[in-house]
Amino acid sequence: MRISFCLAVFCLLVTSTQAADPPRQWTSSDGKSKFMGTLVEFSEKEVKVKRSSDFNQFRLPLDKLSKEDQDYIRGLLREKRRDVGLKEGAYAEKITGQFVKGVSKQGLNYQLWGNPKLDGTQRYPLVIWLHGSGQSGNDNESQLGGAPKIWTNEENQSRQPCFLLAPQCPSADIGWKNQVADNLLALIADLTEHLPIDSSRLYLTGSSMGGFGTFGIAAKYPQVFAACVPLCGGGDVKNAAILKPVPFWVFHGDKDDMVPVERSRAIVQAVKQAGGELMKYTELEGAGHGITGLVYPRADLHEWLFQQKKQAMSSP
Repeated sequence: MRISFCLAVFCLLVTSTQAADPPRQWTSSDGKSKFMGTLVEFSEKEVKVKRSSDFNQFRLPLDKLSKEDQDYIRGLLREKRRDVGLKEGAYAEKITGQFVKGVSKQGLNYQLWGNPKLDGTQRYPLVIWLHGSGQSGNDNESQLGGAPKIWTNEENQSRQPCFLLAPQCPSADIGWKNQVADNLLALIADLTEHLPIDSSRLYLTGSSMGGFGTFGIAAKYPQVFAACVPLCGGGDVKNAAILKPVPFWVFHGDKDDMVPVERSRAIVQAVKQAGGELMKYTELEGAGHGITGLVYPRADLHEWLFQQKKQAMSSP
């Protein structure tokens, strides 16, 4: 199942921020008419274009333009919507500086953290936290635990402002896979449509079942994430070739008595043998299963993670 970022649109006519750009070629929907012109205004229904040859201005219905032109306008509308997403729109009421509960259109429970004081015209990373099996359920609270809050404290936000998404898996028997994974990706897509999130800086991390989920979701959607940080988990070695282009920093305690450290060792080795050069691995000597408190406060992890950026982001 391939999740695509839906292109919702505004109803208001918007003055083009592209007006100072060089003119572009506009083409009719049947391809018979073409002209050079500068975009003046645009809405979900029409555009106003100044023709280069005589400077006359025309209002053209959007559906009378080529698909390329329509996609161009919808992309501009999307960015305008994201610019104001902190104050209005689908998720504005959830951006309070606190974790706020929500339920996605697909029925996935989540909590979202965002700073309402951010500059909405800038784009910020999104960190997605996948909890372990014990936090599964439908209370929409257990998934927070203590781990996600490290990303939202004042010190880290001052250095690396970001949004934090903490979904809740409905059942440990299902885990972060199949429809749950698809529902999560649909939620990420919707958030990215309506908030000033940098779609080239989506970071996935999780512990235990969430560590396995990080490997599994990254293998299912390798084009989406700029970097992944799985803790005390493991991945299917058959996915090594798929995972090798994705930057990973894997952590595992060598005394883990719940998920054997060999699970991380095996996937790290498989990816490296497949030619993956972006796979980092840190084995914590003497550490057991509960390593989130050791890993997430690490300054070097934060520095590395927020440097990662998808160079050619494909829509998931």
